[in-house]
Amino acid sequence: MTPKTQRDALNAIANHAFFKDHATLFTKEQTSDNELWDPLQALMHFQVTAAGTQRISIVDAERLQAVKDYLRTEYLCPELSLGLICRRFGLNEFKLKRGFKQLFGNTVFGFVQEMKMKAARRMLVEKRLNVNEVADHLGYSSPNHFSAAFKKMFGYPPAKLKAFIVVA
Repeated sequence: MTPKTQRDALNAIANHAFFKDHATLFTKEQTSDNELWDPLQALMHFQVTAAGTQRISIVDAERLQAVKDYLRTEYLCPELSLGLICRRFGLNEFKLKRGFKQLFGNTVFGFVQEMKMKAARRMLVEKRLNVNEVADHLGYSSPNHFSAAFKKMFGYPPAKLKAFIVVA
């Protein structure tokens, strides 16, 4: 979902009569769209998938949100593994994998990959690093593996993004 689509969805939800009556849920203290979007995205995904799936306890949902927050900062950690996450957050592997997918619509690995690719795009655009430097920074064994992952995520290779930046 694009940031514009996310904002449009948030605006539609926030302008719904129920939320206008309960405006305290949406305060100005929330500084970023992600702070508001993540719980709403999880809620919407849960509503869609909950009919045929097992419910997630509130405690497990809070742990899974903590896992997601942790992954946002530690996605480059070379020691990152499902086992490490399970031990750190008190979840078994089944609950971690099933619950994360159920709440957030993505696997743990898929979310980590998404974080890496977004960071890669920022490095290419803002820091103007070359493909080899970005691949090395993200821990890829070769620039070719990185390029393939980048293309799979965004639909174009990182070299094309670099070429576009140089032209613009």
